[in-house]
Formats: sequence, structure tokens, C-alpha cells
Amino acid sequence: MNRDHVIIISLLIIISGISKLSAQTIKASGHVSGEDGESIPYATIQIRNKAIGTLANVDGNFAFHLNQSLRDDTLSFSSLGYERVLIPVCDIATDSLSIVLPHKPYSLQEVVVIPPKTKVKTFGRTSMSGTFEIQIASGKQEGCGVGVRLNVPKRAWITSVSMGWIQRADCVTRMPFRLNVYEKIDGEWVLENRPPVIFTYTATELDEKGRFNYKLPEPMMVEGDKMIEFEFLEPMGDKSIYIKSNIMAGHTIFHSRDGWESIPTGGSFAVTATVEK
Repeated sequence: MNRDHVIIISLLIIISGISKLSAQTIKASGHVSGEDGESIPYATIQIRNKAIGTLANVDGNFAFHLNQSLRDDTLSFSSLGYERVLIPVCDIATDSLSIVLPHKPYSLQEVVVIPPKTKVKTFGRTSMSGTFEIQIASGKQEGCGVGVRLNVPKRAWITSVSMGWIQRADCVTRMPFRLNVYEKIDGEWVLENRPPVIFTYTATELDEKGRFNYKLPEPMMVEGDKMIEFEFLEPMGDKSIYIKSNIMAGHTIFHSRDGWESIPTGGSFAVTATVEK
């Protein structure tokens, strides 16, 4: 068999593989916007009640493939401040969808008037040393996050957040995050409908201790048992995050589309708040 025949056979195998893949999958791509026509960045796109999904990008565009076995399922489009839109997968007749989410008023927030008797408290862990190492790898895709639990009997006002990890050649150097607030209701963490707080971590902005600090534009009032999630808004690709810790030095709480999980070693994510005495 000469070289030309080998090339032709190889191309036929590749084309056959692509055709087989296309027959087994449904392409879902398009754009998510509000009723005003403005793009909705980082909208959540997910198969309802299943751990399958993705996020739109910063411009509201999305593209991914669904297995044909999901034809009887429903695709959910959602974002803070908007009503959820549901589309049956079997109704996806085009790979260029235009999704419009109706506006949903945010939960009313208390006017920020911090009382005189307060103290500053940090929740989570700021230490970046320890015997054990945690790797948050690319398996934690966009839409997943790390949680820091706040349980305050009175009011507290979150003023800043921080994070730090071991800097290596394959470490994440840039990542947009969204701060989400969850409330414990009937034993389940439920996402609160608050205005989103989005910021971008960059390794070039690390302080002398190797931590990244972000000051909120306005203090965020919380009360009771809350979970503050640092949600990853973009894929890590081939990058990772490496965290040093010790057993019983707190807990690292992960949130994925499967739910919440906790390991007994504290991750170096922290939330600083002014707490009412």
C-alpha cells in the first residue's frame, strides 16, 4: 500500500469518526441576553436535575455538545437577576439559539449603615502553609466553586475576600470569579438572588505574602448561616491550583453540579467582614 492510499484511508477513518460523533450528539450553541437586549455574562446552562452543563462566556455566548441520550431532558438557562428559561432538548432544531431571560427583581438589600459596635473577623483560612497539599485541577470546571461558611448570630458586612496558593509553572495565573451567597433552608444550601459580584484574580496582583485580595465596591450585608462561594467562571484548561494545609485546619468546601462536598483540610480562601457585636 502506497503513501497516498494510507493518507486517503486515514482521512476516511477521521471523517467516519466525526460523522459518528455528530450522529451521537446534539450541538447547542447561541447567545443569552436580557429583555433589553444586553448580553448576560456567565449565564448558567444546565440539563435540569443533572450534573451536566456549562457557563456562557463574558459576552453571553455558549457552545457545547449534548449526548443524544438526553433528548428527553430539559435545558435550563439561568442567571442572578433573571427568570429561568427551560427548553426541551428535543426542540433544539438549530445550533444557533437566541435565549432571552426575563428580568427578576433582586432581593431587597438593607441600606448599608454599619453600627458603631462592631469587630472585624476573618472567616475561612489565610495561612498558606501545611503538611498536606490539595490540588484543585481542571476537573473542577467552570460553574464549580469553593465555599467559605459564615455563621453570624447578628448582622455582618463582607468588605473583602482573599485567596492564595502555591505558585508553580502550571498554576492558574488568571481567573474570573463570582461571589455567590447561599442560605441554609431545610438542610439545603439555596442560592440567594443578589446582584452579582464579579472580579478577576491575576497572579500579577499578589501581595508580599503571595495572596490576592479583593475589596468589594460596597459592603455586602449577611445574617445567620450563609455560604459564600468563589465560583470559577472560566475553564482551567491544563492549569491547577495547589493549596497547602493541615488536617483539622478547617474544611475546604467544594461546590459542583453534583452538590456540596467537604474535606477536613482548610483551603486558603477567606472572607473578611465587619461583624455586629
